Amino acid sequence: MAVAQIPAISVEYVKVAITGPTGVDLTELDVALAIVADGQIPVTDDWKVGTWIGTSAAVLIGPGTLLPLDQGTYYVYVKITSTPEVPVLPSGSIHIT
Repeated sequence: MAVAQIPAISVEYVKVAITGPTGVDLTELDVALAIVADGQIPVTDDWKVGTWIGTSAAVLIGPGTLLPLDQGTYYVYVKITSTPEVPVLPSGSIHIT
């Protein structure tokens, strides 16, 4: 994911393209995203239930959402629950202007 610049007043999905193993339908798996201040590691309360938009994991950000982000630079993580594995994928930065 390239560094996205998003206005703080915008309500939109942050999407992360995910490629899984051949023959696995990732959209059948639970997905969560954490968007944390740059340099931080997500903790339990940072994870928000995500949705699949095509093959991208997504979470809605902006005013009135569960992630109303202030101006600054944030890092995006994706967590996919696929028992017994639960990979956490570092996915790049976003800059809220």
